Amino acid sequence: MATPIRYQIRCEKDGASVKASYDLQVPVGGAALIASFALVVDGKELIDQTKWIPGQVRYNGTQFAELDHPDKDVTVAFSISSNEGWSAADSDILRGDKRSDDASFRNS
Repeated sequence: MATPIRYQIRCEKDGASVKASYDLQVPVGGAALIASFALVVDGKELIDQTKWIPGQVRYNGTQFAELDHPDKDVTVAFSISSNEGWSAADSDILRGDKRSDDASFRNS
């Protein structure tokens, strides 16, 4: 059975600015590793895939994005996978009719 990666992802909209915070980790002492992670806000990939290094046991940080049209709904989506075949993906909407909104994903 594949070991799940624990994750917490939060995207906070304030006007045209979006702050995306994330913390992914595998259980200590196990064989699982983080194979891939993608985080997309309004069609923009926030994790630089050219610098992504597969095989990490923890990956955390904060990224920022500017919305082209803050008055329109935008999609926030993520996907994660492990070297053991486990994967998770989900999406949510940051609503354009609200100046401040957030989307959160977690399994820990």
